[in-house]
Amino acid sequence: MDARQAELLPVILFAVKRRLASKVSDYWDHATLLELCVLSRDQAGAAVAVAEALTSIREAWEPKTTARNLRLIREARTKRGDNSLWINGLEEELLNAPAAR
Repeated sequence: MDARQAELLPVILFAVKRRLASKVSDYWDHATLLELCVLSRDQAGAAVAVAEALTSIREAWEPKTTARNLRLIREARTKRGDNSLWINGLEEELLNAPAAR
């Protein structure tokens, strides 16, 4: 992991968790947490975050955008030889999500 990423991820994670604890959180807060979990290689956290994101969908394009971001992360990791197969399942869940709940 890049030293800058290791330094910034905990700070951003803290900010997102604070926002999620407020009454104004929305899909994007859950999606951001999901992406941070993926970047941190936290598979268990990502599983929880994707479930929360799926229950917060308002527009059909929201999970598609998040799936695209996860695909970009997965592809970059695959090119480096990192194990990224587990990210596929998260992408599929987002792509198969109903338009809104």
